[in-house]
Amino acid sequence: MNLRPKLLLAFIGLIVVPLVALGIASFVNSERLLEKKYSEQTEITLKAVGGNIRYFFKELDQLTDSSVTSSYVQDALRSSLDPRGDASSLIAIGQYEKSLGRILFQNPALSMIMLYGKDGSIFKSSRNDPTNFRPISYELLQSHPIYKEVMKKNGLPVWIGPYEQQELTGSDLSLFTQMRLVKDYETLNDRGIMITQVKTNEIDSMLQDFALPSEEQTKTRYLIVNRDGLVMLDSLHALEGKETDSQTTLKLQGTERYASQRSSFGDEDSLVSAYNLDRNGWVLVSVKSWQSLTSENVRFVQWIGGITLLCLISAVLFNIFFVSRVAKAIIRVVRKMRLVEQGMLDIRVPAAGRDETVLLARSFNSMVETISRLLREVRTEQERKQRAEMMLMQAQIKPHFLFNTLESINAMAAQNEGAKIMQMVRRLSNLLRTSMHQSEVITVRQEVEHVRSYLEIQTYRFEEIFTYTLDVEEEVLDYEVLKLTLQPLVENCIQHGFEGLEGVGLIAIAVRLREGAVEFEIKDNGIGMNEAALRRLGGEEQENPGLADAAELGERRGLGLRNVADRLRIHYGPAYGLRICSQEGYGTVIRIRIPRSRGDEM
Repeated sequence: MNLRPKLLLAFIGLIVVPLVALGIASFVNSERLLEKKYSEQTEITLKAVGGNIRYFFKELDQLTDSSVTSSYVQDALRSSLDPRGDASSLIAIGQYEKSLGRILFQNPALSMIMLYGKDGSIFKSSRNDPTNFRPISYELLQSHPIYKEVMKKNGLPVWIGPYEQQELTGSDLSLFTQMRLVKDYETLNDRGIMITQVKTNEIDSMLQDFALPSEEQTKTRYLIVNRDGLVMLDSLHALEGKETDSQTTLKLQGTERYASQRSSFGDEDSLVSAYNLDRNGWVLVSVKSWQSLTSENVRFVQWIGGITLLCLISAVLFNIFFVSRVAKAIIRVVRKMRLVEQGMLDIRVPAAGRDETVLLARSFNSMVETISRLLREVRTEQERKQRAEMMLMQAQIKPHFLFNTLESINAMAAQNEGAKIMQMVRRLSNLLRTSMHQSEVITVRQEVEHVRSYLEIQTYRFEEIFTYTLDVEEEVLDYEVLKLTLQPLVENCIQHGFEGLEGVGLIAIAVRLREGAVEFEIKDNGIGMNEAALRRLGGEEQENPGLADAAELGERRGLGLRNVADRLRIHYGPAYGLRICSQEGYGTVIRIRIPRSRGDEM
């Protein structure tokens, strides 16, 4: 089957059918899924609000924890002052109440603090704003059921909400009240009762902040309800002090913290969710009209249907106006590609326009050009490799060097210097053995010994021209390197670096491990190289000797720096190779970097 019928079938099967199925499935399932998601989102919001409220009360608990052990509270309860006593007693009571006032300024939500002493003494301090709290006597407080709960807590706080226990908390219904037992911090004996009243403004602000939608019918309502269903706070301030018959708040018992269900709230079908505040059975309740949820889902389904229809129409237009043209462009590129497979690398695809098909044609043309360029580079690299290998073979045994060495041995024999003759023969033997080694790769140990033998022989011949040093780390000796890597570089130092040098030349060779690779460094104090010579070595100025004079060039310059660099790059890749740093009159430094490899890793 051709490409165009395939594209048409793929368009129907992969675009039209999924779009229709998506519209139908979305219409059927969206209401149920959205209601579920909204319920989950409501519970997440409820956790955030409840967490803030719980943190607010926890912060107040910590504040009163530190207050009951403060000197203000402890000294006041130890004083045993009678408010009906003489003037000095009244003055002392006033001083203690003034000291208690410092506690109120530790949190702006605090409204009033009062102490009941076991001896009947009363100390009270409030903010400048008036308070409707009227304290009852200590005897009446002891007869109240809340007193037993406070004593049972043994110093832990007991909270009373708005509209709860109004005979104790007073007529101001916008306050939370905390009661707790105060003990002597030295003897741990009971000293009295501390009552703290807290404004509801901050908690009311929390409820208002999370009831954000502006439309009243979609606004979420938040309430704080006690265990008996009494509404203590209402974000709409309509049900405060009244009881609610919602059963959701009664489900939060024991360790259960969340509950959510669809139920009737105030004669309206609603989604009611509750969060346990862990305060005397208090529950934070959110109420959302079920009708508002349903209306939002209907609008959402309508949007999905409209978007699905629009996508279907757009897909049909796209198939009519674009797919056909794209198919033609692809077929044209495929035909040209078949010609390239037959070896016609001069084929190009016409590229005119601004869309992706033009990019495809340009990429095809670029790929064909890259293939042609790479083939040319491969052929060039093969030619250079063959020339380097030929130069290597020619440089393995140099007739002039061999004849000169034998002449030196003959002169030593005439002078009866047997030890030097033995040393020269051993060095020459080692040099020839390494040069004629069948493998192209040898160990660093063998390469170092080879260059040492070469340097020893040259030292015998030119003992007043140069000296050398070898610094080789022990751990690199068993790694492998291309044969005849160092000797041509050292030969270049002797033949060209020390020519015309005043004084004795020095060749310093170092082999070490650096950053995961083996590094060779050959440094001399010779005459250095000028910029033209460095450009020739870098390939900026080409040297193209014919095969006829290749032997002469190899005899005059040895293997040469350029050929060593080519061998290293071809063998190890562009990340490794040879680097030269030189300046005329200041010597030359050559560094070779190759990967670490052993014989068993090759």
